[in-house]
Amino acid sequence: MRFCKHILFFQIFILLNKFFFAQPVEIPTIDFITVNQTSSLPVIHWSVNNPSVLNGYAVKRFIRSYPTVPNDTWHTVQRIENSNVFSYEDNSVSYGEATPNIQSEIYEITAYKINGTDTVFSLPSDKHKTIYVSGNYDYCSNKVTIIWNNYIGWENSFLKYRIYRKENSGSFIKIAETFYNDTVFVNTNPNYNSDYTYYVKAVRNDGTESLSNLKLITTQAINFPSFLKIDSAVIYNNSEFNISFSGDETADVDQYFLFKSYFSDADYMQIDDLQNINNTKLKFSDKNIDINKNAYYYIAAVDYCGNIVFRSDTVSNIALFATAYSGNRINSLKWNDIYSNSRYQIFRSQNNSQFNQITNTGNHSYEDNIQSLYENQFLSETISGKFCYYVQIKENDFLNKSNITCAEQDETVIFPNAFNPKSTIDENRTFKPKAAFISDYQLTIYGSLGEALFESMNPDIGWNGMLKNGKLAPISSYLYIVKYKNSKGKYVKLKKYVTLVY
Repeated sequence: MRFCKHILFFQIFILLNKFFFAQPVEIPTIDFITVNQTSSLPVIHWSVNNPSVLNGYAVKRFIRSYPTVPNDTWHTVQRIENSNVFSYEDNSVSYGEATPNIQSEIYEITAYKINGTDTVFSLPSDKHKTIYVSGNYDYCSNKVTIIWNNYIGWENSFLKYRIYRKENSGSFIKIAETFYNDTVFVNTNPNYNSDYTYYVKAVRNDGTESLSNLKLITTQAINFPSFLKIDSAVIYNNSEFNISFSGDETADVDQYFLFKSYFSDADYMQIDDLQNINNTKLKFSDKNIDINKNAYYYIAAVDYCGNIVFRSDTVSNIALFATAYSGNRINSLKWNDIYSNSRYQIFRSQNNSQFNQITNTGNHSYEDNIQSLYENQFLSETISGKFCYYVQIKENDFLNKSNITCAEQDETVIFPNAFNPKSTIDENRTFKPKAAFISDYQLTIYGSLGEALFESMNPDIGWNGMLKNGKLAPISSYLYIVKYKNSKGKYVKLKKYVTLVY
């Protein structure tokens, strides 16, 4: 029992002797960590006072995430078995590759020496952290913002940051300097459509430098529209103004705005917007149009920042007015717009028929002489006295169509006071009116007992004096009632007498 106690005491003595009398292993000092901008790998530089008493070093990296180890733990990525080596480029893949281009990397170093069969490690060095630069480009304000983390490891010996930039294949130039914790730099008004490469250099007060990763940022200019063409401007159903247009399919346009004013050169206000979906044919509709008043419009292309980058030419509606002068059977047309040096096609509809072009003119007025149409009714069927018109410009793939307006000619209905079925003159043998510009005609002639002797729905078909039994009516005065609708849509009823003689 006493022997065992002596053995235990001896072992404890040996361990305490090793602990109290063993030489401590020197802790390395990391001088700096930098990023090799060619290989995009971190490079650690360190120093010790007496490398000859050491056998090597262990390089440890802070592992944020790796499948086989806990998150946010330290692990040795390289053991360097030469005490005279004082730098290491971390190309280890033991716990995943070092990625200073996408995050900052943190390192510490321990030294070791071998005593017989024992390997003794120093305490770890202070931690050093690489500079990771990120950034972005804001087209709307045309500025590049770069952001980086503070270099960790120099503490009070830190001096400044220097920011470098190159454009495309040019050389790097220093563009700014900042101090610790000032880790944001804004590069204003860079050139559009250029590749800018940035990096940050940390400087210690003794001139030692640490480089960040390289950050490539490409500035972009939108593809401005080369055209914005209004294809048509048409009054539809006399109630809305439809503006169809074509945009540049290659342009970076987010939406289009429609502007309107009642003055051609001032006071335009946005009244509508339209999202640019496919850059093809698009249309605005102004349902608050006053067809009797000129309004002026233009369309603006808007980029993704809300800036107007292109605008169309100005268009206006064509406000057409028509006045009937029944005395000389003329319909006078006048119109207002902003166009000059244009040819206007004039279209007319009569008797509720389809529109047909009747002429063209370079003026802003036209007098439509309808005398022949008036007179032809005395020889054939009557037509409505309502004449409707529109004018349009159609040139250079552009169409502008006015409102439809109508002129209402006064009707003519003249009945003879007497007729003679036995006359040698044809027009005196039949009782019928000389009529023009009426519709829905109805004539009824009555006998002395109030019976209907004759009826006609056609002004060209008159009474020849014959009764329904085929005999000639006796000489007498006969009541007739005529009904018709005039060009204004009003129904007229006349009650008169005609004398039959022979």
